[in-house]
Amino acid sequence: MISTNLLLLIIIPLLGSIFTITAKSGYIDASKNAYNVAAWTLMANIGVIFSLYLQLDPDKNGIQLVEKYQWLHLPQIDIFLGVDMFSMLLLTTLGLSFLMICLSQEEKDQKAKAIATSILLFVSMLNGYILAADIMSFYIFFAAINIPLIMLISFSEKTHKKNILIRFSLYNLIGIMLLFLAVMTIYDYKGGNIPLNTAGNLNLSGKKEYFVWISLCLAFMSRLPIWPFHYWIASMNASLHNAMVFVISNLMPLVGLYGFMRFWPNSVPKTIAVYAPYFEIICLITMLLIAVISLSSKESRYKLFAYTTVYYILYLIGVFLPTGSLKMNIGVSLFSYIMIFTVISIILGHIEQEKKRLNLHTLTSMLCYMPRATICLSLYILAGIGLPITPLFWNNFIIISEIFNNNLLLGILVVMSVFLVGLSLLEELYRLKDRAQISSELKLLQDLSRKNFIIYIAGIVCLLIILLKSLWMEV
Repeated sequence: MISTNLLLLIIIPLLGSIFTITAKSGYIDASKNAYNVAAWTLMANIGVIFSLYLQLDPDKNGIQLVEKYQWLHLPQIDIFLGVDMFSMLLLTTLGLSFLMICLSQEEKDQKAKAIATSILLFVSMLNGYILAADIMSFYIFFAAINIPLIMLISFSEKTHKKNILIRFSLYNLIGIMLLFLAVMTIYDYKGGNIPLNTAGNLNLSGKKEYFVWISLCLAFMSRLPIWPFHYWIASMNASLHNAMVFVISNLMPLVGLYGFMRFWPNSVPKTIAVYAPYFEIICLITMLLIAVISLSSKESRYKLFAYTTVYYILYLIGVFLPTGSLKMNIGVSLFSYIMIFTVISIILGHIEQEKKRLNLHTLTSMLCYMPRATICLSLYILAGIGLPITPLFWNNFIIISEIFNNNLLLGILVVMSVFLVGLSLLEELYRLKDRAQISSELKLLQDLSRKNFIIYIAGIVCLLIILLKSLWMEV
C-alpha cells in the first residue's frame, strides 16, 4: 500500500520551525506566541499520525505503508519512508509528549523563539529517523538529529556550556562516523541503497562482517547511557536545568535503542550474535551502578536520569533476547514511559523554578502548598514505578518475564535495578511532601495552573485508554 502522508510528518514540523524563527519578536507576547505556533504545528502533526492509523492493519507485522523518493541521480539513491505499528506508537507518544511540553510552557522567555524552533526541528528530524526505511535515509536523519539538540543546549544553558557542547559533539561525531563507515561499506557491497529490513541478508564474511556490525553497535551505543558512553550523557543531563531541554536530551537514547531494534532483531549474523551476552553484562553493570548512585543522590534531575537510563537499558536487553515476540510489548511500554517521564520532568522543572524564584535552598516540603502538583506528580511517579494503572506495568511484566525465562540471574539483577530507581523516585516524592521542614516562605509558592493540571490529568486518562486497548487486544 502506498501512502502520501509519511513525508508530511517530516515537512509539517520543519515548516513550523521556519515559520517560528521568521515570526516577529521583541513584543510582550512573543514568548507565548512561539510556543502557541509550536503547539498548533504539533497538533497538525498528530492529526496526520491519527489519519495513518486508519490505513494500518493492527494484526499485521512489518512495514505496511511505504513512500519512495528519488534523491540523487549519480550515484542513484532512492529514499524510502515506511511505517509499521511499532513506529506508529513511537510517533504518537513523541507527538503527544512534545505537545504537552509546548502547552505547559507559561513563563516568558527571551529565547522562546529559538527554543520552540529547535524543538520543532528536533521533532522533524526524529520523525524522519523513525520513518526511514533504507540505510541512507536512516543515516541522514541519525546525523541530523544532533543539530537541533546542539542548538537547544547552547540556547538554554550557561554553566560549563562550552565543555558540555564539546563532549556532546565529540561523542556524537564518533557515532556518526562509525555509522557512516558501516553504511558506506554496505552500499559498496550491495552496489546501492538497500531497505533496512534486508540488512540481515548481506552475507558478509571475515573482517568486513565484523567491521560492519561492530561499527553499527558502537554507533548506536554512543547514543545510549551505557559504559563507557554513560559519563558524557550523565554529566550533560546534570547540567541541564531547562525542563524542555532535559526531556529532549533524555530522548536521545531512544535513537540508539531504535537503531538496535531496526538492525538487530532477526538480522545480525550468528557469528556476531554470540557476543550478545557480553553486551548484556555491560548493560547490566551500567544499570546497577546508576541505580545505586541514584538512591544516594540528592539531585532530583539525576534520579530522573537514572530512571530513564535503567528503563532504556531494560528495553535494550529485551531487544537482545533470542525472541522476536517482544517488539510490540516494548513499543507499548515506550508509549507510556515517554509520557510519564515527560510530565515528571515538567513538574519537577516547575518546582525548581519556584525554588529559584523564592531563593529557597532545598526542595523539601514544597509540595505541601502545591495540591495540583502533588496530585499529578504522585500519579505519574506511581505509574512510573510500575503500579498496574498503565500499560507500562503489563508490558514490562512480559519483558521481564522473558528475561527471567532466558537467564534467571540476569532477571533478578534487572528487577533489582528497576526496584532501586523506583525507590529513588518514591524517596524524592516523600521528600517533597514531607511536612517536617515547612516554612512560611512556602506559602508564596505558585501551584500548577489549571490548564496544566487538566493537561496532565488528560495524559493519565490517555494512558488508561491505552491500557484498556492493550488488554482488549490480548483477549
